[in-house]
Amino acid sequence: MKSTGGFTGPAGAQTRTVDTAAAGAADGARLCQLLRDSDFFALPAQLQSSAPQSWDFLYTLMAQADDGQCHTVSYHLDAAPPALRELTAALDARAPD
Repeated sequence: MKSTGGFTGPAGAQTRTVDTAAAGAADGARLCQLLRDSDFFALPAQLQSSAPQSWDFLYTLMAQADDGQCHTVSYHLDAAPPALRELTAALDARAPD
């Protein structure tokens, strides 16, 4: 997941990469469940706020399923469904790359 925005703009971009198979059983399972709960692979490629502000964070999340399917969604938190917001919070709690 990549996040950009806030008061630092592009200069404050942060990336978090997670391999759920290597993340530990409980942590990996939780992240996979949050991904399923958000119906991530059915989400549109963009979920934008109707009136974004310059300090809003824009998140770009790319996920790859076990079957090789890849999907990327760029979104503002206020435009994201609750399960995607919860997944974002779980990823944000991790240390940046």
